[in-house]
Amino acid sequence: MTLCERVWDDLVGRYGADIRAVIRYHPIEYEERMRDDVRAQYTDSDVQSFVDEAIVNQLSLESKVDAVDLGPFHGLVRIFDDAWVLVWPDSLDEKSGFLVTLQRENSSVGIDAMEDIDAHLSEEIEPRIPAVQSV
Repeated sequence: MTLCERVWDDLVGRYGADIRAVIRYHPIEYEERMRDDVRAQYTDSDVQSFVDEAIVNQLSLESKVDAVDLGPFHGLVRIFDDAWVLVWPDSLDEKSGFLVTLQRENSSVGIDAMEDIDAHLSEEIEPRIPAVQSV
């Protein structure tokens, strides 16, 4: 079972149909699991654009995070009418991480779910992410 599948299964177990998508991204590839109705809305090119934007934003945050003493960076939450979006990088300089979306419209899921998902990724998934080997 891949990390993407594991996170998908874990979060569906917690949030059911409110989970819209889980994307595990890397610099040149990604793996995704999405609800069928959500996947039908987007082309592969659209999904690649989401991944590219997440990576660019992740890299631009690296210098900003060090400028303010707020503690370790965990992720970025975006709020839309229809969805909560969490971008959770492995680390700011690695161009890899998770993009998780939850249903917001007609749902009882709130910001507390984002905190729960962050904790799950940090405690259960991060130890399973292979360390990047320096050359």
